[in-house]
Amino acid sequence: MASLGITLLISACGVEVPAGYRPSESSVPSASITEIAPSDRGSVIEISGPTLAGGEVSTAEMSGVVVVNAWASWCAPCRDEWPVFVAIQKAYPEVNLLGLNEADDSQAAGDFLSEQDGNWPHISDPNQAIAVKADVVQGSYLPGTIVLDKQHRIAAKFIGPVNESDLTRILEQLLAEN
Repeated sequence: MASLGITLLISACGVEVPAGYRPSESSVPSASITEIAPSDRGSVIEISGPTLAGGEVSTAEMSGVVVVNAWASWCAPCRDEWPVFVAIQKAYPEVNLLGLNEADDSQAAGDFLSEQDGNWPHISDPNQAIAVKADVVQGSYLPGTIVLDKQHRIAAKFIGPVNESDLTRILEQLLAEN
């Protein structure tokens, strides 16, 4: 609940990364996971913005656990991890997924989504301002994922591509929390 913590409203301002930015493959960090104990989780956060499909979306409108993934159509590791999110959406319909499309051409992003399985909202974040403020990405590295607990506090952070077993384990823990 927003009344139990400070809500950080993530707005589209801040770091400018040119649309179409592509880090070299050698600059992508090894995948790492940080898990945060319930007593150590920070404030409630809200992530909101314009969707690729038109309109707006906000985590404040979502109940329960939320998985936020920063991706781009040109990012090979992002493409590789996509089936994990599709599997999670099918296995855990009570978990909300939210994509942050980063430094990407909107046409390329739309084309990519039309070729993929899965159906969840994606915020357009062309200069990575939302992802940086929400601590979803490390520098300009993609992919990045955060998992928000039922109160919408950051409970886990993946730098680099997620794998299904780690994400499933984390979701099971969060869904079991009060």
